[in-house]
Amino acid sequence: MLEHRLRPLLEPRSMALVGASGRAGAFGHSTLLNLANPGYKGTVHPVNPGYDEIEGMTCYPTLEAIPGGVEHAVLSVANAGIEAALTDAARAGVKAVTMFGSAYLEGDTGEPKLRERLKTIASEAGLLVCGANCMGFVNVESSVRATWMGVEDNMWFEPGNITLITHSGTCFLTLQFDDPRHRHNLCVSAGQELTVTAADYLDYALDQESTRAIALFLETVRDPEVFRAVLDKAFARDVPVVAIKVGRTEKSATLAQSHSGALAGDDAAYEALFDHYGVLRVETWDELAATSRLLSHHKKLAPGGLSGIMDSGGARGMLIDLADRMNVPFSDIGPQTTARLADLLEYGLEPVNPTDVWGTGLDWENVFAGCMEALADDEDSAMTSIFSDLAFTDDVGWGLIEVAERVEASTDKPVYICQHWSRSLNPIALRRAATSPVPVFDGTETFLTALKMGMQRRDRRDDGPDDFSAAPEAAVLEHWQARLSDGAPLDENESMDLLDAFGIGTPARGLASSDEEVVCAAAAIGYPVVLKTAEPGILHKSDVGGVALSLADEQALLDAYKDMASRLGPRVLIAAMAGKGVELASGIVVDPQFGPLVMVAAGGVLIELLKDRRFLLPPAGRVSARRALDSLASRVMLDGVRGAAPSDVEAVVETVARLSTLASCLGDRIAELDVNPLIAGPDGCLAVDALVVAKPTA
Repeated sequence: MLEHRLRPLLEPRSMALVGASGRAGAFGHSTLLNLANPGYKGTVHPVNPGYDEIEGMTCYPTLEAIPGGVEHAVLSVANAGIEAALTDAARAGVKAVTMFGSAYLEGDTGEPKLRERLKTIASEAGLLVCGANCMGFVNVESSVRATWMGVEDNMWFEPGNITLITHSGTCFLTLQFDDPRHRHNLCVSAGQELTVTAADYLDYALDQESTRAIALFLETVRDPEVFRAVLDKAFARDVPVVAIKVGRTEKSATLAQSHSGALAGDDAAYEALFDHYGVLRVETWDELAATSRLLSHHKKLAPGGLSGIMDSGGARGMLIDLADRMNVPFSDIGPQTTARLADLLEYGLEPVNPTDVWGTGLDWENVFAGCMEALADDEDSAMTSIFSDLAFTDDVGWGLIEVAERVEASTDKPVYICQHWSRSLNPIALRRAATSPVPVFDGTETFLTALKMGMQRRDRRDDGPDDFSAAPEAAVLEHWQARLSDGAPLDENESMDLLDAFGIGTPARGLASSDEEVVCAAAAIGYPVVLKTAEPGILHKSDVGGVALSLADEQALLDAYKDMASRLGPRVLIAAMAGKGVELASGIVVDPQFGPLVMVAAGGVLIELLKDRRFLLPPAGRVSARRALDSLASRVMLDGVRGAAPSDVEAVVETVARLSTLASCLGDRIAELDVNPLIAGPDGCLAVDALVVAKPTA
């Protein structure tokens, strides 16, 4: 296997610490002890002209003075000296650097600023840099501990199967150092990513056989194309990725001319990106840790739902209520399982799932184990769990772990323990839980979130080759590429023509600029009709009284036309009235990082009131379109409410998929595209109004 390009950074054969210190408690001292830990097989060299030796190691005045040089230099120096230290590293032929400093320098008023100068030095020298402004990293498998946080050789640093890559230093400290149940093979505080980004670390992790799950805490993505490529690699290798992405605030684009653009906000691209590659998005560190632990477990969820035993009827009620709110299904156990439970339970306890198993407490270990085994054996159980708090101060606490381990050894399905309360375990309990093959989770809601994410990943379907709609013929594409590049704005009629070219349904229509042309166009279409202003520059027609609906005959049409022409101008569009149906909206916006995104949303006035929308990253086929549509809060409207006929959902799915094809083919020439409303009725789906804004020409 080829050596990964990050090997000198994350698995260096030799290391140096610039700013090493012999003073206990100093960062330069704790970092040195970390680097020279007993598990590291390479050589470690302190660098500080003020010492001859530190901790029995020869101390060198400069990096260049180290015989034979080093691969990786850790710079534990203040911001005022960091530029000189990085320059020295480049001159000494170092291949990789970890940089703790913030790269912000007081009084640095010139241009470029320190951070950009450091980036230039590193880039020109080809240096791999972890940081700046980071906590460093811990590669548990190779015992490389490039961090100043004090590390002891204990169970916290036994290799695991989760890679954590984070833009939060506190997240790095909390998940790496506070709980030995969170076992990592690699834990990285990425910082400002001067030359090495989260995507690069993710790529490295995917090449490690030990990686079963990846946990991300992201503030931003600095290299969108590389990030997409590594998410595609994770998807292809079936390695789950769990992510927190902060900064979800919706700041409407100030220059947006369409509803689609205004609703995109700051987060739409990440929503679409994560859905496209199956990244599981969570909200908190608790959820990040729990979900990545569940997904890294050596046993995968089977088909079916949640099954488990309880030690309290009240706790069972809480679990049932929470699971219902969070849409986590319970297994529908069969009669054979029910009979097995009934044989084990004391009188008055019901043989149902979840099962309250605590009676008088007689022979409780065998009752607990027998009930769990019965549930695990049921064909509709994805897993089974004990829901109970582990005090580890009595025989029951220890016994619960032993019961779970007994069941775990007898089934090929996952077995878990979930504590009702999310309090921290005491050190003895932590150690016992950390060494058990049965994962112990803290807090019912956190556990249900992790389980829901696991089921979501298990049940996910993705687009196959036949799910994508076909693009128009080459000549049609060439026409629209040229038209969108000529700089002239598209009116509604031409916008509709563009949708027609991609097979998206639109109403019959015609342009007119006089009484005679209006009457002629309506006669060709058939009454009732809609009249809309088609004067250039009017983007939102209803705001200026530029739409007249349900014109049933010639006289009504002429009256409406005379009024509209007198106020707004003579040029109008006459179109067939759409039938009754549910109003949706769809469109295309262009994200500056990830390119075109396709939107599907609640339509009409609800688009602004509810902001009920989803975004897709092209190419997206029918499966992706259906998943986005099904996740809308307004999706239930399509099934028919209050006597209304159900809408043709497949036609909506097809329309969104065709819009994705349009985005893939012409997204580089479109600034925004808005379809609102999109009418979904029993007989199909129709784009009633459209606005296309071409990208400005150079």
